[in-house]
Amino acid sequence: MREVRIMSLEKLEATDGEVRILANSGDLALVFPRELWESMPAEVSSPSEPATGELEELVDLRGRLEEHARENSFATVLEGVPLGGEDPDWQFDLVLRPAGMFAATTGYVFLPVILPEHVADFGTRLEEDDFVEQAYLVGAVADRRALAAGDESLKALSIRGRACSVSRFELAPELWQVLSEELGWNDVEPVAPGGHLGADHRNEG
Repeated sequence: MREVRIMSLEKLEATDGEVRILANSGDLALVFPRELWESMPAEVSSPSEPATGELEELVDLRGRLEEHARENSFATVLEGVPLGGEDPDWQFDLVLRPAGMFAATTGYVFLPVILPEHVADFGTRLEEDDFVEQAYLVGAVADRRALAAGDESLKALSIRGRACSVSRFELAPELWQVLSEELGWNDVEPVAPGGHLGADHRNEG
C-alpha cells in the first residue's frame, strides 16, 4: 500500500463525469468517477470525509482571503511559504499581514481533513518559525479533538459545522470579515479543550 500525505488543497473541479481534487501544491491529482463519488454509502463513510460542497467552500475561502488581502493593500500577501525551515512538504498556503504597525502576520494552511496529528505536527514546526506570529489550519472538516487542541498560536477551523478552536471574536480580522461578509457565516462554534462546546457559544441567525 502506498500512502500519500495531503498537506494542502488547491482546487476542486466537478464535471458530469468525474470529481478532481488538486492537492500538495498541484503535484497530486485525486480523480473520482462521479458515480463512485456520489454512490459511496453514508453508513460506511468516515464521518470525517468531506462532501463536495465543503471542499468547494474551502477552496472558495482561500481564494476570497487572498483577494481580500490584495484589494485592501495588505503589507504581506505570500503563497507557498516554508514553515519553520526549507522543507517544501511543510508550507503555508497563504501568509497575510495587514498594513499597520501592530498588525499580526498570519499563516493559513488549507486541508480537506484536519486531524489531531496535523495540529501536533504543525504546532511543533510553528515553534521554529520566526516569520509567522499566528496560524490557522482550515479544513473542509475537522476532527473534534483537533479543534480542541488549538491554542493561541495555532488555531483550527472547520467548514463543516462552522466550528473553531476559538470564538469568532478571537479570529484574525481578515478571516472573520471574509467568513461573515462574503460567505455568510453568522457565528463560529467554539470548541473548548476536551472537545466540548465553548461556554460562550451562541447560535445566531
